[in-house]
Amino acid sequence: MEDIKQLLGKRIRELRKKHGFTQESLAEQIGIEPRNLLKIENAQTFPRVQTLEKLMEILNCTPGELFNFGHLNDIELMRQKVIEQLKTDDELVKLVYKMIS
Repeated sequence: MEDIKQLLGKRIRELRKKHGFTQESLAEQIGIEPRNLLKIENAQTFPRVQTLEKLMEILNCTPGELFNFGHLNDIELMRQKVIEQLKTDDELVKLVYKMIS
């Protein structure tokens, strides 16, 4: 399982892209060097509290939203959950089939 640095880095990257920021533009907005944002997104370092506060302000999110990692679970765990759900839900199978065909 991934640690909190990895999950937070993925979540920040996800929110940054959702809001249309490049690493450079978001780093400038929050007042850090782009290489430092890269290190945060790549789980090489954990952001300081002040950086987290600025990220939440610029990305317009709450602490709960920033630390919401549920959808970032390990891909194998996701695959198992999807397969289990597909085994019991015929309508979901039809919907997924339409999406992939």
